[in-house]
Amino acid sequence: MLEWLLQGSPGVSAKLHCQDGIFDYWISDSGWYRVDPVIRTIYAPTGGDELVQEQRLWGVPTLLCAMERSDFFLHAAAIELDKGAVLFAAPGRHGKTTLAMAFHQRGYRVLSEDSACCRLAPVPAILPGPALLRVRPDVFDGSAPAGSRIAAVYDERIYLVFDEDRRGTDDPVPVQALVLLRESANEIQIQSMPAQKALPDLWALSFRLPNDVDRGRCFKQLAGLAAGVPIWNLYRPLRIGSLGATVDEIVKAFG
Repeated sequence: MLEWLLQGSPGVSAKLHCQDGIFDYWISDSGWYRVDPVIRTIYAPTGGDELVQEQRLWGVPTLLCAMERSDFFLHAAAIELDKGAVLFAAPGRHGKTTLAMAFHQRGYRVLSEDSACCRLAPVPAILPGPALLRVRPDVFDGSAPAGSRIAAVYDERIYLVFDEDRRGTDDPVPVQALVLLRESANEIQIQSMPAQKALPDLWALSFRLPNDVDRGRCFKQLAGLAAGVPIWNLYRPLRIGSLGATVDEIVKAFG
């Protein structure tokens, strides 16, 4: 059905097959997963790096089961403020995980660092998890932030696992804002965006199967999310030195 290279993971490729409603998903750094969405069962590979295999489990295999129950995924990080979840949506290498880590360092709960599992009813919400951050070496100072520990170090990513008391529950968290991450030279600006203008961005950041039925499902869900949640553009410099001011502006706008 599909074959692609993973963004942010150089050299890692994936393939997805389907026959009679059963999916076989292969990813080059983990192996084969078999997914039966109807009975919500995932058969994971054996051997290899268990941490990487578990992290990959929460990608496409879980996504396929979520789609069966009418949930959907968005390429986004998410954090929890007092009024609900704020999603930071963007392609790979646009600072989602780094921004999520900055919020974790401030004591806020991180709900997702890369892929957000969303549902529309009864209100737009995100389902939290997994409880980790995969940070790039160039934004990591060598020590785990308070409330987390280093689980593994790889060439492209350092895996940070949250402490138990920082994870929270798996209950859905209502979404109060969806923020599209943009880059600016120096200024930090948060600007409202009309829902209809955001749909092309959301479409590019969603996952769907290559058939008309699933494309229709995906578009309907994204339109429902855009209609039910305020959408904003966040322009900010992609520099570590600007992270603190960026967090301040987001908390001021939505907290």
